[in-house]
Amino acid sequence: MVVISLGGSIVSRNGVDIDYVKKFRNFMRTCHVPLYVVVGGGELARNYINYARTLQMNEYTLDEIGIMATRLNAKLLITEDTYPEIPETISEAIFAGRTYKNVVMGGTEPGHTTDGVSLLLAEKLGEKKVINMTSVGGIYDRDPRKFSDAKLVPQMSYDEAKSLFFSEKMDAGLNIPLDLLAIKIAERSNIALYIVSKDLENVRKVINDEDFEGTVIGKFDA
Repeated sequence: MVVISLGGSIVSRNGVDIDYVKKFRNFMRTCHVPLYVVVGGGELARNYINYARTLQMNEYTLDEIGIMATRLNAKLLITEDTYPEIPETISEAIFAGRTYKNVVMGGTEPGHTTDGVSLLLAEKLGEKKVINMTSVGGIYDRDPRKFSDAKLVPQMSYDEAKSLFFSEKMDAGLNIPLDLLAIKIAERSNIALYIVSKDLENVRKVINDEDFEGTVIGKFDA
């Protein structure tokens, strides 16, 4: 089985990318291995959080609103061979995976990002690989959305990834499409993180242990 963290910005940016949703649903149907997919909130979450913030709601409530958005995005990906509900806990997701080929979920509780949830899920399952699909598609020496000459960093250690959060270079535009909690969970259980774009053929290459385009964190024999 494979755990995928699907960035919310891939599904929800300037509205829902329904064409991509259809492609991803077909990808799940045709994938030869069972999938656990954790979906982010994207623009939908950000919009509602901003609305709630203007109403002076507290951060815990904002997190709850974001989780609701992730579950709405996840609901769009359910197919006939997918667990028909959106699990609200990791334990529920694992239980559902005993009966259904694929399981799709969003966030679980305030304070945990969907990246963190995907790592906790892999940790509980005993899986050693998590595929993180982002709009950027890897880690670069500079933000590729701002600098055309930005170079992809193909491999990175856990310590190098963590250091990005405490480096002045981060403020200068170095982009890392993960949160610190996710990296720490990956490190403690030796889980390899594969940062890739929304290109589904590239995702298949990661699943099949073939050469792929993106960044791998924590595994240097890939």
